[in-house]
Amino acid sequence: MRIMFGLTSILITASACSNPDPELQQRLGSVVYSTYCHSCHEAPGTGPRLTPAVLASRLDAARLYTYNQQQMPYNAAETLSDEDYLNVTAWLLVRANLLAPNTTLSMRNMETFLLTPPNEEASPSTPKP
Repeated sequence: MRIMFGLTSILITASACSNPDPELQQRLGSVVYSTYCHSCHEAPGTGPRLTPAVLASRLDAARLYTYNQQQMPYNAAETLSDEDYLNVTAWLLVRANLLAPNTTLSMRNMETFLLTPPNEEASPSTPKP
């Protein structure tokens, strides 16, 4: 299964370089989550529920991405492609209302997205100046 997602990510990355598509990133992130994360992070899983507060505890999207890459999936860290980690990080943030749905998360912009739980700020994360 990992090979299929890796190949999909390569093809998507090649086509997305010139025209990033936030909807496509969200769909791919959802598939990664369903495949590798759901069993632990949804009831009755053993991992914490990925609430806005839990995600925002990483402070910015880059730190969340790095944590995901270095620690997840549990007992199989660093086994997904960089693109898979990027897509699932973006999907988690949009799902938690911490990133605007029309935003494509990238290696270049992820540090600019500060994570503030929605109840502390009216709108999803906007880049810092």
